[in-house]
Amino acid sequence: MGNESFDITSFRKSFSLFLLSSVLLLLSALLYRLTGENIPTAHQFRWQFNLLLGLSLFLSLAMALWKRCRYPFIAVKTGILFLLIFPLDGELWIGMFLLLSLWLETAFYIAYPWNSLAMSALLVYGTLLFMPRSAFHTELSGPGLYELVSFVVLGVFLVALLGLLTGRDRQLREERKMIKRLDEALNTMGKANLGFQSYSSSLELETLKRERKRVSREIHDTVGYSLTNIRIMLEAAGMMINSDKPGAEELIKKSMDEAGFCLEETRRAMRLLRSKEIGRPEGLRAFFKLVSAFAEATGISVKVEFGNSPDSFGPRIDRAVFRFIQEGLTNSFRHGRASEIRIYFWIENRILRLSLQDNGSGAVELKEGIGLTGMQERLNDLGGSIKYQNITDGFELSVTIPLPDSIRSSV
Repeated sequence: MGNESFDITSFRKSFSLFLLSSVLLLLSALLYRLTGENIPTAHQFRWQFNLLLGLSLFLSLAMALWKRCRYPFIAVKTGILFLLIFPLDGELWIGMFLLLSLWLETAFYIAYPWNSLAMSALLVYGTLLFMPRSAFHTELSGPGLYELVSFVVLGVFLVALLGLLTGRDRQLREERKMIKRLDEALNTMGKANLGFQSYSSSLELETLKRERKRVSREIHDTVGYSLTNIRIMLEAAGMMINSDKPGAEELIKKSMDEAGFCLEETRRAMRLLRSKEIGRPEGLRAFFKLVSAFAEATGISVKVEFGNSPDSFGPRIDRAVFRFIQEGLTNSFRHGRASEIRIYFWIENRILRLSLQDNGSGAVELKEGIGLTGMQERLNDLGGSIKYQNITDGFELSVTIPLPDSIRSSV
């Protein structure tokens, strides 16, 4: 639908240009008819003038209808212009209307700024046609100096005006294209963001369901097995109570130990079910799942190098790193409009250095929002720091976090 609208708009513009060019050509024909007695060659040239003017009118219509043939048509019309102006003597206004018709088509059918150069060349070309010359065996003296200078000044003004108009028209078209691209990008980002959020929520919910099923199976297997053992031992103790009292007491004691173990397993399973972090992977597994979900939902290429990182940095640091990656990915997606993101981990001198780089548009002036402020607060609690800067091909967000002695690098 968008292409169809664009074609209609282009056709309307071309047809309006044809009408204006036709008016100028008809005005030149009217002037030729009114001032014919002042032109020495009018008697010999009248029918040729009308024929060439009709052909020029046809070419203007052809340019409006056939976009691909406009350059050849402009070249042919330039040749016709030479044939029309050359036999004229000092009738500059006829020549001006003829030139203006061609200037209009040159201005809007040839790309800016080449159209300005072409119009300037046509002005020089048209001016030279009025120099003293011979046509139809008649010597033509041409216009006077004052009239010729006035013609050139007016021509320069019209060429400059048309150049400014077409330059502004080109700028407006580029701005409309940019707005359209931004609208499409915002729509894509909105859909991808919703997809990412939906995917992340469904992934976490699915993981939660799987973990709860696992805990349920564990309760069934462990508690069911223990209760079965307790029942068997109590039944055996009941049968042995009269014949083997010490053996029965031993079985009862074992049953009590088994019941205590079963109770502890039940409590542990219930604590897992109540945990807010149930089913959430930890350490590098959590970072990898976050990056994978983001890449699948947004279509952005994300590369992660864990370097010499251990499987986990501990709950507090893992949580801070997870939030840092989450915030960094979101910023690169929403603000930088990046298509590629790289994440690097490295531990040196018991300090974790984590860098997130993208190939987005960067930032002229970065204002810390709630995300970056919250990230800085979490890092302050860990003794860490955050930096951000524009780089050669995008933007970089990096943090440093001191690691406790208990955390060892993998190399």
